[in-house]
Amino acid sequence: MGGTARCPRCDAAVRAPSIWHNGSTCAVHGEVVPLQPAQPADSRHLEWVAAHSDVPVWLPWPLPDGWLLTGTRCVRDEKHAAQAVVVAASGPHHGSPGGSPVADLLLVSERPGTGLGAHLAGRDDVDPGDGLVTGAPAARPHAAGASTPLWGVESEGDRAVLVGEAGGVWLWALLWPAAAGATLLDDLSLVDLRDPAHTLDVPCGALSPRVQWP
Repeated sequence: MGGTARCPRCDAAVRAPSIWHNGSTCAVHGEVVPLQPAQPADSRHLEWVAAHSDVPVWLPWPLPDGWLLTGTRCVRDEKHAAQAVVVAASGPHHGSPGGSPVADLLLVSERPGTGLGAHLAGRDDVDPGDGLVTGAPAARPHAAGASTPLWGVESEGDRAVLVGEAGGVWLWALLWPAAAGATLLDDLSLVDLRDPAHTLDVPCGALSPRVQWP
């Protein structure tokens, strides 16, 4: 799929490597590993991502009833395996009356210093920072079999944002609508597709707008 590589911290288009810069560069954030365009979350693309990632490729499995995988994105280039991976999923949501009947979920796994999760959460910092992951966690999904506390992050609009640590890197979860947040996450089990035991035939839907920003 075509598209422009972008800065993971601000969505700006990046300049390709040149004789002056070894890597892609953002006018605001300097040299960065770029965010690549969205790709389908079918088995072929997921297998490729899992084989070329330095971070866990988290997949809710089993998926909630009626849910589909609806896209992936990676922060990577020819010199770097994926420093961050986004997996999108969408499905029915039985929330408050009159609310959206569909929920969307983005799972972002990223190395510290990447800044993609914070950017998607509407934060100016790069990583969660001191004081954010304190107090009682809002949800405890299981990641690779381990209970994984996630803490709520203040966010604008009808979305829920949670963050924690899993697999030695940051795990961000963003959900629309906000009412789908902690309850849905508490029921999830996440598997890392880099584990050869988790080669799955996954149900895949059309690309979600949530994974096609900007």
